[in-house]
Amino acid sequence: MAKNWRIAKYQDRRNALVKQSETILDAAMKDGEREPTAEEQASLDANKTELKALSEKIAREEEIAAYVAETSASASTGFETSAPGQPAEGRSVASRQTGPRGARRIGPVQAGFEQDPNCGFERPRDFILCVMQHGDREVQAAADPRLRFLAAAGSDEQGAYADPYGGFLIPLGFHPELMALTPEDDPVGAATTKVPMEVPKVEIPARTDKDHSTGSVTGGLLVTRRAETQSQQATRMQMERVALMATSLFGLAYATEELLADSPTSFAALLAQGFKDQFTAHLLNERLFGTGVGEFEGVMNAPCLVTVAKDSNQTAKTISYTNVINMRSRCYRYQKAVWLYNHDCLPQLMQLYFSPAGATNALAVPVWQASLRDGEPERLLGRPAYPTEFCQTLGTTGDLILGTWDEYLEGTYEPLNSAESIHVRFVNHERTFKFWLRNAGKCWWRTPLTPRRSASTLSPFLALATRS
Repeated sequence: MAKNWRIAKYQDRRNALVKQSETILDAAMKDGEREPTAEEQASLDANKTELKALSEKIAREEEIAAYVAETSASASTGFETSAPGQPAEGRSVASRQTGPRGARRIGPVQAGFEQDPNCGFERPRDFILCVMQHGDREVQAAADPRLRFLAAAGSDEQGAYADPYGGFLIPLGFHPELMALTPEDDPVGAATTKVPMEVPKVEIPARTDKDHSTGSVTGGLLVTRRAETQSQQATRMQMERVALMATSLFGLAYATEELLADSPTSFAALLAQGFKDQFTAHLLNERLFGTGVGEFEGVMNAPCLVTVAKDSNQTAKTISYTNVINMRSRCYRYQKAVWLYNHDCLPQLMQLYFSPAGATNALAVPVWQASLRDGEPERLLGRPAYPTEFCQTLGTTGDLILGTWDEYLEGTYEPLNSAESIHVRFVNHERTFKFWLRNAGKCWWRTPLTPRRSASTLSPFLALATRS
């Protein structure tokens, strides 16, 4: 029987994986008999999974090769396959024909197979085995007429256009890495104030100090000058509580055991990375638009949000220089703030210019500053500006958001966890994967800040009113 080149290929790959694993273990033994590092253990686990898959493929190929050998041996005995008494014209006319090195066709070729809808094959298995034998380089010349019948009409050359005349010989490639769209970076997640939570609900004392019109910036405390014998009036500080209540964010998926065993890549790892990206995107959306009921309180629903009015007679779906200046003027601690905008807004923002009264266009100063280095954000009025698909579309409140994110509290009770089980759908031969975390988030400001001498309030979070 001709050598099966697929088995040889699988065996070579298996030997290479075994050698690689032994090299990792030898290095650990020589280094003071230490345990493998996390990276080394990951390589060992990946090799183990691939070795298991290769063993199954080799076993399957050997089973098929044994069947082919058995079928060829039966054909070489010279016995006809038709039942006794069958007319001669209905008997096998090619079952004893041989190819190079004794290769045999799979199953009998009956006369008149051209009119058979199944092209003369009794079973799909016969067709598959016939195609596989045809692809063997050592027996290619033994062209089965049933395969030749499938060729394109009128063609007389070898080519990839038809499987029987070359297409079967072209291997299929498989890339082990999953093609995936990389989610946008979270520009604000690292800037929030992190609060460790040892219990599901945490109350944080806060000073009620958002009204400076009385002269106190500390929630009621005042200091005054006094003469030597003059009495001093006592003042007191007002306090409040900011509560964080952790709730669960949950992800669930099922996968068949066949998929987990047969996939050339680790499907469990693909699920883990997919859910990690999904959690990141979901939390960014909640920081912006969460309702605060069973989820984060987003800044667009925070009681301290300041919505800056549009210009009088402003054209719909536009952003003006006056808009961004007014937002900037009411931002608390602008030196720490960042801009978030929808991609739709970029053409408007890049065309913003400051033109002094009476100045020509040549003297106009751009408000937008493009990034000149890789990895650095573009800037609007000197502060970083990040595009995100989670902002509202152009012209809608929330298309342009200015925020000082260290005034946003984000508590974590349980970080991202994962678990899997074979029991939930045991009878379905499926495995369950779940991912979860428990956290809370909100802006701790309950009202905007009233300055000492201004009618315009300040806030760490600002949005532009609808322009429709």
